[in-house]
Amino acid sequence: MEEFKKKLLYRQLLIWAGLLFACFAFILSSRFEKVAPPSEAMRGFIDGFQAGIAASLLGVLIILAVKYFIARSRPDRLRNLYIFETDERRLFIKQKTGNIGMNIIIYGLAVGTAIAGNLNDTVFFSLLGACLFVTSVRAIMKLYYQRKY
Repeated sequence: MEEFKKKLLYRQLLIWAGLLFACFAFILSSRFEKVAPPSEAMRGFIDGFQAGIAASLLGVLIILAVKYFIARSRPDRLRNLYIFETDERRLFIKQKTGNIGMNIIIYGLAVGTAIAGNLNDTVFFSLLGACLFVTSVRAIMKLYYQRKY
């Protein structure tokens, strides 16, 4: 269990680094001069998408930080988290759906979409479509394997 506690501490450090990065990126993107879109509604959509991605990232990171903090301080929560993370069925489904690779692709496309919103509308919508497609394929695969196994 001590090994798992060290793993959680490492994750907490990564989460705090991610929070700092997300805050820095959000502040930087608000200061960045944006390309004028064809319409004001388009600019509002792109700004809303960027704010939504930043807020989602911050929200998820804060929830995970609190979850891991509570798990490290309470032995019963630590045990439940350990059981959840080492569940063989869950790990098998993650392996079948290519969880790590798909997450990297989805996060990369989401960040690329947010950045492209400042540069070019066509690239923004192309990356947004690709991100939605990859996310929907991953969700369908996950549902399929959960029902199958």
